[in-house]
Amino acid sequence: MKDYSLYYWDKRLTEAEVVELLKLAWDELYDMEYEGAFGAWRGVHYEPETDTVHITWDTMYAGPPLMISINRTTGTFRMDCPRDEFLELEEAEIERLRCLPPRKR
Repeated sequence: MKDYSLYYWDKRLTEAEVVELLKLAWDELYDMEYEGAFGAWRGVHYEPETDTVHITWDTMYAGPPLMISINRTTGTFRMDCPRDEFLELEEAEIERLRCLPPRKR
């Protein structure tokens, strides 16, 4: 089973919608032959102005995170570099998790 764990997810989206979007993103990454470079999901960010969901992910290599965007209305995909504000939210959540006692993670 595919791992859908995330460091950050925009709570304006339901959990079921997030899982469905991750499945769509994975299918698109697979079709674009990125699956060999895929490492792990990082975060799901929602941009209501454009009705777009941005999903960030790490590669297997030590490079910067990548991002795939899905327009919820049209279903259009776009590959892009993550915005700094998205990475800052994710890094803050990663740091918060690191600071928790082992049994509370």
